[in-house]
Amino acid sequence: MKQKDIVLLAVVGVITAIFSVFVSGLLFGGHKSNANVPTAAPISTTFPDVKNDPTLSSIFNNGALDPAQAVPVDTNNQHTQPFNGSSQ
Repeated sequence: MKQKDIVLLAVVGVITAIFSVFVSGLLFGGHKSNANVPTAAPISTTFPDVKNDPTLSSIFNNGALDPAQAVPVDTNNQHTQPFNGSSQ
């Protein structure tokens, strides 16, 4: 290939690229519209007071077990027979 051929191919490539951008803008451009997108409300970082809030007392059971409470474990357990010593 001669140098004139390489320059001619480069010029044709650039012209073709500009033409394809223009034609694709006409075909796929569409019109621009301002869309109103709904946004979510921010999440609160505080926990509700379930025991003292009357609106939450109808949802939550106040007599239910609280899994966040500490469970005391007796480490001085002297029981060697489970189930009241009955044999199986």
